[in-house]
Amino acid sequence: MTERWPEAVVFDLDGTLIDSVGDITDALNGALAKEGLETFSEAELRLMVGGGARVLIERALKARELAEDAGLAQRLHASFMDIYKSASVARTTVYPHGRELLSELRRDGAKLAICTNKPQGITEDVLAKLELRQFFQAVVGATDALPRKPNPDMLLAALAALGAEPSEAVMIGDSSNDVGTARAAGVPVVAVSFGYTRTPAHELGADIVVDSLSEVIGAIRQLAAKRG
Repeated sequence: MTERWPEAVVFDLDGTLIDSVGDITDALNGALAKEGLETFSEAELRLMVGGGARVLIERALKARELAEDAGLAQRLHASFMDIYKSASVARTTVYPHGRELLSELRRDGAKLAICTNKPQGITEDVLAKLELRQFFQAVVGATDALPRKPNPDMLLAALAALGAEPSEAVMIGDSSNDVGTARAAGVPVVAVSFGYTRTPAHELGADIVVDSLSEVIGAIRQLAAKRG
């Protein structure tokens, strides 16, 4: 990082900083089982995560050819949320080098934020339980107040909370939602290759793709050098 850029680094959460697919799978499968429906493997769920809880339910029902059943979708969402809230970090882990990356960015003076389609309350709970909350000056999760990513409003809200402009920021994410959000907001974006995406990371259109969180600082330096 240079001394003046970026001022802010905004992270997606699931598939970027934390590997949460195990707990998400358990919660969804628990909800499905209550309805007598076929469950999913973690590998299948990895390709469905990223749009928030309601989108996850929509994708699951579409896969089971039940997409038109609005009542079922509502029941599944309620059950999923209840189960997930009770065991949100039972199997969730921080990706390797994640804590070290956040610590280094904070030491370098960067302002950090989370911007995720995960519901706001659960996001705060997960960050606290994983002892990550202290790294972030702003956390923007899904609420009824803002449209979900890839709409840029959540990212812009995170930057406003940090007191930073899009030109002063970098986003780190794992999906087309993250890249689309960053592009719409005018923010450079680094994609991780190990996250939850149906499209290969190198095809997402990010400025740089990294294979490990240990490579993020180097990627930011590359972006800073390109800015001159």
